Amino acid sequence: MSYAAMTDLAQAMPPDVLTRLASDDPMATAPDAAIVAAALAHADARIDAALASAGATLPEPPPAVIRHLAVQLARGWLYARRPEGMDYPEAIRREMEAAQKMLDAIAAGRLRIGAAGHPSGTLEVVPGSRARDWGMLA
Repeated sequence: MSYAAMTDLAQAMPPDVLTRLASDDPMATAPDAAIVAAALAHADARIDAALASAGATLPEPPPAVIRHLAVQLARGWLYARRPEGMDYPEAIRREMEAAQKMLDAIAAGRLRIGAAGHPSGTLEVVPGSRARDWGMLA
């Protein structure tokens, strides 16, 4: 099961932008479900890799912050599909940098999700770490 769905992605960007990014047909009126699924699978794989690096597992259901992170990563992947020579919008670039910092913090064990002794679905910032370093938690 994916951490996010097409409906989550659709809430994160205007419909016409999602259609342009997630379709190879210039006449498309809706995103290509296979391309959206690939973007979400990419996001899931990156999150799973960070969790595996830390030896962590997510509570069930995963916390909302994981869905948000999956949407950010999938959206970035969709923008990366743009034709050569076109740059990320600055807001997307900042969001991707924040998502990568959060993945790095999870992988390094500086950020725990649903940590033992904490309510399911919460984040625990490990002592000595600073939440503001991940951009998303500032």
